[in-house]
Amino acid sequence: MKVLFVSDNHHDINLIKRIFARGSHQLTLSADAQEAEKLLISVCYDVIIAAEQQPVMSGSTLLNKVQHCCPNAIRILVAEQGIECKAAHQHFTTPLNPSFIIEVIESFARSNSAITKKQIVSAVAGIKTLPSPPKVYMQLNSMLKDETTDSQKIAEVIIQDPALVAKVLHFANSSAMSKGKQIKSIPDAITKMGLDTLCCIVMTAELFAYEPDIEGFNLTEEQVHSLSVAKLAASIVKPELKLDALLAGLLHDLGKIVLFEIDPKLTKQYFKLKFTSTDNSPLERKIFSTDHCQIGGYLLHQWSFPYSIIEAVVLHHSPDKLLRKSFGVAQAVYLANKLIKQQDINDKFIEHFKLDTVIEKLELRAKKLSMH
Repeated sequence: MKVLFVSDNHHDINLIKRIFARGSHQLTLSADAQEAEKLLISVCYDVIIAAEQQPVMSGSTLLNKVQHCCPNAIRILVAEQGIECKAAHQHFTTPLNPSFIIEVIESFARSNSAITKKQIVSAVAGIKTLPSPPKVYMQLNSMLKDETTDSQKIAEVIIQDPALVAKVLHFANSSAMSKGKQIKSIPDAITKMGLDTLCCIVMTAELFAYEPDIEGFNLTEEQVHSLSVAKLAASIVKPELKLDALLAGLLHDLGKIVLFEIDPKLTKQYFKLKFTSTDNSPLERKIFSTDHCQIGGYLLHQWSFPYSIIEAVVLHHSPDKLLRKSFGVAQAVYLANKLIKQQDINDKFIEHFKLDTVIEKLELRAKKLSMH
């Protein structure tokens, strides 16, 4: 793996040298962002780590450029707490933590190699119209992390887009969501449904504003399923992971919208052969040479989503790979998806995370949340 580290901080440079001296990764050091930009013309790096403080060009500016010239690279910003860059998949705060850096990069590299394969990149590139990143939701998600944010501020953001308001209210008043109670405005929706649920609906409204005409694919059912998984996943993680679990749950099947647009003939074949009560990912890989997990992960990589979310999307049908880490967002999404679909959960997964005593309670919770 080729890694480019861009900084003029001698302490950080020496630390990075020590970290990568032990592994098989190829490390290149650059003293400033302008020099790094020249290197990117001739070398294709897998990971680019840039310090925000640079002599001429900031690390954020460099990563914004990298997003366009090297879209498959993993982009990491080194900055003080509170400084963010939308083009970065991850932020490292100073002082740098060596073990955390290695853990993150190696974890990212595993997921990245799966989602940037040539067949995935070319398949996505061949589709004329792709779904757009959910900009309003990402803004709301950022606002919810601020303790001073109230429902009025949330409402003000949403009502700036009348088309989005109409879609949100339409979905909020569906039989699955409203339970017979008419919701007439965004403040009304906040009062009756709560901020978290409303933000989920905003996400689904944005993502599914793109409505592909795919025979055999029910977009409304997909929306409802994703929302159910999001809410269940958020209920089984630590409080600090709740928003990420909601986001990952909403996005976990995003790749289906693109996968089924690759080739109408292959899609027709898939829907003839698909099962209703089991995982169809192996069938997807057999027919399309990829699956919705990898396609979804690739889209989120292009949109610069955090890799914790990308990992959850890529691995939500790979329970064996989820055993490598402690129970978190990715594990919660896998579990929630299986429970909502009323499918069998991997025995090793249950044993590893000691879930046998809580599975029945989770099944009951899933039954209540399920909107099918």
